[in-house]
Amino acid sequence: MAVGIAAPEKMVRPRVLKALAWALIAVCAVAGILIGLLAANWPFSREAITKKLERASSAQVQIRGFHTTYFPYPGCVAENVTFQLPAPAGGKAPDPVITIGKLTIKSTFFGLFRKPGRIAAIIAEGLRVHVPAGGANLHSQNEKQSDQVVIEDLRAENAVLEVDSGQDREQPLVFQIHRINFRNLNANNTVPFEVSLRLPVPPGEVESYGWIGPANDKKNMRDMPISGAYVLKNADLGVFESLGGKVSSQGNFSGTLGRLNVEGNMNTPDFEVKEAGHRIPISTQFRGVVDLKNGDVSFPSLQAKLGRTSLAATATILGKNGGNSKTVTLNVLQGHGDVQDLVLLFSHAPHSAITGPITFHARAVLPPEHRPFKERVQLTGDFKIDPAQFTSANTQEHVDQLSERAEGQKDKDKGKVPDEDADGHERVLTALTGQVLLKNGVANFSHTSFSVPGALAGMNGDYSLVSKRLDFHGKMRMQATVSQATKGVKSFFLKVADPFFKKKGAGAEVSISMTGTYDHPHFTVGPQ
Repeated sequence: MAVGIAAPEKMVRPRVLKALAWALIAVCAVAGILIGLLAANWPFSREAITKKLERASSAQVQIRGFHTTYFPYPGCVAENVTFQLPAPAGGKAPDPVITIGKLTIKSTFFGLFRKPGRIAAIIAEGLRVHVPAGGANLHSQNEKQSDQVVIEDLRAENAVLEVDSGQDREQPLVFQIHRINFRNLNANNTVPFEVSLRLPVPPGEVESYGWIGPANDKKNMRDMPISGAYVLKNADLGVFESLGGKVSSQGNFSGTLGRLNVEGNMNTPDFEVKEAGHRIPISTQFRGVVDLKNGDVSFPSLQAKLGRTSLAATATILGKNGGNSKTVTLNVLQGHGDVQDLVLLFSHAPHSAITGPITFHARAVLPPEHRPFKERVQLTGDFKIDPAQFTSANTQEHVDQLSERAEGQKDKDKGKVPDEDADGHERVLTALTGQVLLKNGVANFSHTSFSVPGALAGMNGDYSLVSKRLDFHGKMRMQATVSQATKGVKSFFLKVADPFFKKKGAGAEVSISMTGTYDHPHFTVGPQ
């Protein structure tokens, strides 16, 4: 009985072994066929990879070290790879636009026979991209559909992007790219990407993700569509000679690699002009366009808040002839808020000399000059502060006395609190308006007028942001006559002169001046 059972088992085993042997032979035969096919058209030879890279970039490619891999994956490793653009007519060859220390390409045997073919991964180590001042005109040549492949994972870590400034003495901008990654990269696809880098100016960390492509009908890489979002963290304005603070921003972008539409917000909780030393929070919402070829930026819509002051504006950041040295221009279409927010941007005094609500329009220009901020900034504008009040007790006392004399109240009680009238109300300037032109650190005020109870004055003059000196002169119309505004014996003799200074609708018109310094102004009022 036992023998009857064992016999079939002995018969099965040879059949299994025979089937396995035939299967192994078949696999070997197929492998041989595949190896024969691949040997005839192996896609990972030095020559094939060089041609692929040259078609993808329209640059001359050189590979100094190369070896093919078959197991555990089909592919290759290329070392010291350079992409060189043609030399201009009569000129020397430029530096390579791209260098790669080690380029690893990994595929699968199954992926080699798919249509389109598939590459599992391309890993670039020691990647350095150098963009000359005029830009690098890299573009992909059109390939046949059968020649296109899908790259499932394209990535680089610790790469460097250098952008020349176009100026002989200026160092190139250097972007440290921590990580960049593309998925399912193909000329016919919209490709997702992620990038993490360090912004050089102002230095800060940027994280971005989005989609790029397709590029199948684009002759130039700058025409390739792109969209996504970004986050900027702790960009340090302290690298600029005149500014300070940390900037954070987030937003969205869309467009092409040559021209991007951007919108988002930006916050600097500790913004300061270093010479003034006052930290003021700034928040901004913006919409604009970035020219990625030369770095120029235009903001047709800009909403900003500086402390408690809000403004609606347009702005541009433009380089001369596309250079990296940029001129910043800000057009404030409408501004309103507290005047002290604006004064403290330029003054190192602990408090603003004047307070009150302000409305204004202005145009500010900051050229790329090597001078202090206060001397570089150029500004034109008009303003109205209503009502306004001086914060200095000494200055306010002079204004109070001016108002008292203008009203003819020359016998006020000496014990009265200087900042209060007889009813206990604070004396304030009811309105202060004018136009200003700031250039080379000197602000010229014209058509400036202010009123206090009993008087209306018009003044023109200069204020130096550097020396803090004041020099204003003008006329004041008073409610009182000259004699009423003067004390003692002098008022008796000036009664004779009253008719000469008396104006229609006013008691008298006299000269007025304000000199001295920002911290200690001096007012002079008298007949001329």
